[in-house]
Amino acid sequence: MSGNRKSVKERITEIHVISGGPTCGGSIHGVKASLKEVRHQVNYHNTGQWPAPARMLSVAFTLEDAKGIIYLHDDPPVVSLQISTTMVHRILVDGGSSANILYKETFEKMGLEASCLEPVSYPVIGFTGASVVPEGTIKLPMKIGDGSHSRYMMVEFLVVPTVYNAIIGRPLIHDAQTIVSTYHLTMIHDS
Repeated sequence: MSGNRKSVKERITEIHVISGGPTCGGSIHGVKASLKEVRHQVNYHNTGQWPAPARMLSVAFTLEDAKGIIYLHDDPPVVSLQISTTMVHRILVDGGSSANILYKETFEKMGLEASCLEPVSYPVIGFTGASVVPEGTIKLPMKIGDGSHSRYMMVEFLVVPTVYNAIIGRPLIHDAQTIVSTYHLTMIHDS
């Protein structure tokens, strides 16, 4: 390379927030409205006073949390949780999902009736861009944790076809104040 350097014009790329699901109204218009409401909060730093968050969980993962895991792995976190009166296995923990999902076949195996579902008018769009219209939504009690560290929460699920029995996404991860470790394949929650 010669000593002559050409100046390269830098191109600035913009990255926008990915959002959606029932917390944003479900529809594209609901998502856009929700984003307009919080646009000023994304990457915004000032000296103004913001309300303090609720009590925060202090988390540390230990060797005990990694017990039984075969390393090196790139497996997704999959858990078993009690939903209503049923122990449901193969629940994917997906921090990228903007909704909690219950597989239609799992919904039926739990003995729940379609008449229990609240209708929805928006499609669910997956990672590949394919969309599916949910059968509806349902709120069910879910037990998180074991023994004295357990608690019950009401969780809203979209009922759709999926390969997992259920998917818990950001709404539950946030509401339960859980911390997910893909390395340890576990979730820790504040009890």
